[in-house]
Amino acid sequence: MGGEERRRFERVNMPVASNVEVRTDDNHLLGPVRMLGRGGLQVQCNRKYDVGEELRLLIIDDSEQIRREVEATVRNVAGSGLVGFEFLHLTPDAAVEIGVIIGKYYSAGQASAG
Repeated sequence: MGGEERRRFERVNMPVASNVEVRTDDNHLLGPVRMLGRGGLQVQCNRKYDVGEELRLLIIDDSEQIRREVEATVRNVAGSGLVGFEFLHLTPDAAVEIGVIIGKYYSAGQASAG
């Protein structure tokens, strides 16, 4: 089964100007969100993570007044500093807020197949 066949959620490429960022649970800036979906997100960061590592992350979109803590596990790490996280135990409130961010950029024509 290919990667696209396994994906269950639409993903949106986030423009650099979106200013949606992720912080760690100790409020350290992890980096900007590069891709977002209901199943997870991809972040541009300088920190090194191992696949399978679980973290608490804070997704921040000041333009929508969203500051949502989520639990996530590292699913992939690229040499270019991109880290892919899968959401764990996403609450209904978190899903709604993530949906707001996705909808904002999806409607702007930023949707990615998959």
